[in-house]
Amino acid sequence: MEYEPAVLEKVSQRFWRQMWESVVPEAVTESGIETQRFGPVQATAFGDLPEVHVLNQIQGAAEPDAVTGGHLAEAIEWMRAREVDYRVPVAMSRPGAAEAEAWLGRRGYECGDGWVKLIRDGTPPDLPENPEVTTFELGEYEGDGEGLSAIAAEALGLPMTAGTLFFSLPQEDGWRCYTAALDSEEGIVATGVMLIVDGIAQFGPGTTLERGRGRGCHMALLRRRLLDAVAAGCSTIFVELGECEPDLLAATCHNLYRAGFEAAYESRNWRRPALHPVRAYN
Repeated sequence: MEYEPAVLEKVSQRFWRQMWESVVPEAVTESGIETQRFGPVQATAFGDLPEVHVLNQIQGAAEPDAVTGGHLAEAIEWMRAREVDYRVPVAMSRPGAAEAEAWLGRRGYECGDGWVKLIRDGTPPDLPENPEVTTFELGEYEGDGEGLSAIAAEALGLPMTAGTLFFSLPQEDGWRCYTAALDSEEGIVATGVMLIVDGIAQFGPGTTLERGRGRGCHMALLRRRLLDAVAAGCSTIFVELGECEPDLLAATCHNLYRAGFEAAYESRNWRRPALHPVRAYN
């Protein structure tokens, strides 16, 4: 299908930025949760979890003027001051990709695994309903995000402080947040979110607790979000998948392909070698 990579990259930056900006001020102060923009480049940092690089990213390195305008260098300087293990994903579909990779390579950065975007159009999904899974949309009450944040943090193997990023999302404009339950004994075991911007929906990959895996929760939440995105008039729907456990990634990809998604393009992650700190930026 046809799509505009520039538009997807803008939505992706907004997806991450709004998660960081939705955090209550107390958490910003206590956990070092910060976001900053430098021209087309965006940096997000989570000071309390410096080793979790998925939470510490510099996006937009491949956008026009990111390198020549000095914006990437400014973002790296800002991120270095926070002493976190950050990554710089370079979107291979954008015009500044080669320039950004050359710039990073000259400064000792190494290219590793990255992200891949999968995309589909806004047609209804051909997926059967699973009678064993009940899905719920959150947002009516301020406390709705508590369960969402707790499950997301546990399923991702992160400290509970990481759940701060999800707690307020059900009340944010443009966000649709969901949970899934198997039965009264198991309770809520899975979550899924999406952000809708001008007819484009970005899905979060979704999280499922170990006791609920392999029972159709991820697919049920995927189906529910697709139906709601179509009903909201979305013409383009995409999701980003990054580094995670190989088995979980394979299962998630299988469900997405089954739901009509196809690979669009990748973003390669660049990182600074721990034993060779970078000292020059210009």
